[in-house]
Amino acid sequence: MVSLKERNQVEFQQKLQANMKQNHIDVLLLTSQENIFYATGYSSKFLSLMKQPGVAYAIVPAEGTCKLIINNFEKQTADLQCKNIDIIQYDSWIFIDDGEEKSDKKTTQMNLNQSYQIVQELISKISPTPVIGVEPLSLTWKLTEQLYSDYGADHVIDVTNELLKVRVIKTEWEIEILRHAAKLAEKATQLTAQELIPGMNEFDMNAIYRKHIDALDNHAINTTLVTSIGPNYSAPFILRDYALKDGDIVRLDGGVNYYGYQSDVARTFVIGAHATEEQQSKFDALYEGFSKGLSLVKPGVRLADLFETVNGTIQKVGIPNYFRGHQGHSIGVSAFSEEAPFIAPNQDLVFQENMVFCLEVPYYSTKGGYNIEDEFLVTKDGIERFTQANESLNWPS
Repeated sequence: MVSLKERNQVEFQQKLQANMKQNHIDVLLLTSQENIFYATGYSSKFLSLMKQPGVAYAIVPAEGTCKLIINNFEKQTADLQCKNIDIIQYDSWIFIDDGEEKSDKKTTQMNLNQSYQIVQELISKISPTPVIGVEPLSLTWKLTEQLYSDYGADHVIDVTNELLKVRVIKTEWEIEILRHAAKLAEKATQLTAQELIPGMNEFDMNAIYRKHIDALDNHAINTTLVTSIGPNYSAPFILRDYALKDGDIVRLDGGVNYYGYQSDVARTFVIGAHATEEQQSKFDALYEGFSKGLSLVKPGVRLADLFETVNGTIQKVGIPNYFRGHQGHSIGVSAFSEEAPFIAPNQDLVFQENMVFCLEVPYYSTKGGYNIEDEFLVTKDGIERFTQANESLNWPS
């Protein structure tokens, strides 16, 4: 079984540092959970819950070892899960009777002043006038002002797109994780669909899905199943009580988090496996665009061209008013499974070997929510499909 133990931290560090040198960046100051994990191999529980910059930091120097700055309560886990990084702890409100803690003063919550002081000390050892790459979307205005004051606004630059460029080409370990996560989500979706009967609701669906995920591989966490049932096509946070009826369209869309990586597959089907001609016709148009798109993917193909093929085919063969902002996305460590780059208009990026993408063709109306979505790996001359979507609404039968 693939796990964090096989993750080669040095490989990730070298990828980041190669990009830094190309862009003349002295240090990355990472504040999002996803990029801290990508750079260090550690995903902070407290940062995921509190969503407050400074709860955890990763510092990546242009040369040398990545640094993780984490609170005293999480440091033990970081020590167990990470290798080939430097881990520095700061104080929190939590007392740990480990024979070493001596302070009789505690902050009410995380000591974010201390965590930032550690950042300052580490950066000062890298350069007296560093160019610092940051993630603006995961900074507070207060922290941004502090960085501008300490280092100068012209020395603090946005590296969001550069980080995405690094992350979009996957390592062999990442490919194994993503392949397994996709297949796991696909199997759980199929097993869930087989159990659904009239009278069930979204609470039942999610419980059944979680049951199957746990039975298949209990290392998967944070199931993200977005459902459409009957006329209820929009995405709920608090699940709905609508009871399934025979003939209802059902869309099961999403996956799991597996060792920090997401999966995202979608299946659409009819309760009772007796689709009407109108329902199947809609599905067939979507499937034709989906299949046409998959057949064209290979290194060198522009993402924008694939979008035009998929969207245009669907319009031509059955849904003339169909149009979306994108027809798929890269997938990796982002907590929201849809991560850039997107299969979208004006996206000049071309597919490259070892990218992992989702292709999808969602359609929503009060007559039912549809989506066909699979994950695939771009190979040197085509693709490896991680999953295989159903060709009929009368599924699974």
